[in-house]
Amino acid sequence: MKNLIIVIMFTILFGGCTVNFGGPKPEEMVKVEEVKPKLWPIKKKEFWYAKYFLSMAVNPNVQKALTPEMVFDVVVCTVDQFEKDYDYVKFTQDIGDRKVISPETSKYIYDISFDCSIQVQNLYDPHRENKKDMPVIPLKQSI
Repeated sequence: MKNLIIVIMFTILFGGCTVNFGGPKPEEMVKVEEVKPKLWPIKKKEFWYAKYFLSMAVNPNVQKALTPEMVFDVVVCTVDQFEKDYDYVKFTQDIGDRKVISPETSKYIYDISFDCSIQVQNLYDPHRENKKDMPVIPLKQSI
């Protein structure tokens, strides 16, 4: 009888320690949706390629620094960056439809265009020694 009580006690003791109260709760997975900028309509984007190319191509300072093909590559790079930074409607409201652009916006456009021109010149001439020493067009003459 004593052995039976000991066996029952150990069974209760070990059984009580190993009772499964349910598996671990899985962690709630929070889905993070990747926000992709809405792409511009193709025809509208091509329009801005053409419009920006014209404004750059007639600039004598740009003509001195870049070939027409390089200018087009700069334009594509610049407009593609506009597409990343702006929804099309917001772009037309803030930049495209305005006759007068604020100095901050002009600087934004100039900075993007300048960075793109450096990228394009490096692409066409990867052996240039002074990549940052290209002629800087004054902001007032840039557009």
